[in-house]
Amino acid sequence: MAKIPERVKNAAIIPSLREYLTYQGKVRDTYRIPFGEDDILLLCATNRLSIFDFVLNALVPRKGKILTALTEFWFKKILADFPNHLIPSLTYPEKNYAHDLKEVFPDIPLNCCLSVQEVNIPPFEMIFRHHLGGSVYKDYEKTGMAGGQKLPSGIPKWGYLHMPLFTPSTKVKDGHDVNISAYEYNKKIGVEGIKSINMFSAAYIKAYRYALGKGIVILDTKFEGLDVIADEVLTPDSSRFTTKEDLANAIKEKRDPVFYDKEIVRQWGKTVKTPFGVTGINNLDPENEEHVAFVHDLEVPEKVINETSERYLNIYYRLTL
Repeated sequence: MAKIPERVKNAAIIPSLREYLTYQGKVRDTYRIPFGEDDILLLCATNRLSIFDFVLNALVPRKGKILTALTEFWFKKILADFPNHLIPSLTYPEKNYAHDLKEVFPDIPLNCCLSVQEVNIPPFEMIFRHHLGGSVYKDYEKTGMAGGQKLPSGIPKWGYLHMPLFTPSTKVKDGHDVNISAYEYNKKIGVEGIKSINMFSAAYIKAYRYALGKGIVILDTKFEGLDVIADEVLTPDSSRFTTKEDLANAIKEKRDPVFYDKEIVRQWGKTVKTPFGVTGINNLDPENEEHVAFVHDLEVPEKVINETSERYLNIYYRLTL
């Protein structure tokens, strides 16, 4: 399980389901609940906050609700033609199965939980980019390549790519993810991997076009799954959002646009002075116990927490209303 500060580790555990808690990730708690003939997996998004593979000793108001509501919105409204792992409710057809569970376990917070089927999730982050920026841009500047793929020269930072660029990375339980090439991913996963790339790319294109109609640009995003789309999808925890207007200005001014996600927390984290001879949480090792203990003792400024909450809420309303 993820290394989580004690103060926030148990803050969202559902009392009646404690015995069924099987996994605590950086943000989500997973319960395996016997229900009828089959077990039900209940994914509950918490208000926990993570950056650079560390879980911070902080809670972001409304975050779990926003992540859950956005994921359900994309699955049921915009990406309804794509297979996903949600289990529909029998009693409430327009809802997810968590509504049926609530009749047995009344303390389930429905606005933070999704009931899902167990699916195969390969240990890779399926990252797609409609704009060239983030961690791969430095590689592009040096080599003209990103994700092992040769790109045209002269693309500005955050410049538009006509087709989403697939730049996968490994997904590890502890430590930092490592960027790999699309070729390496395909070699490991095979034909099913190629099918999933095509599916995720098509889903991203559809969501991108929808968001653009709302004045929002989904610069990049990550998916999980193989035959179906799993876990959260197109949220501020898994995507970079900005506005159409600010992106145009940012490219002209050669700066990063304003991100409506947890970028403000990452920027704060990069300024933290540490006792280990480096500045920035991003330069620490999430597998080093001393580094983990140091990060867990940090107090995230209230201003940063509040601004993060407002940005999450802002993007939710702009996309869904």
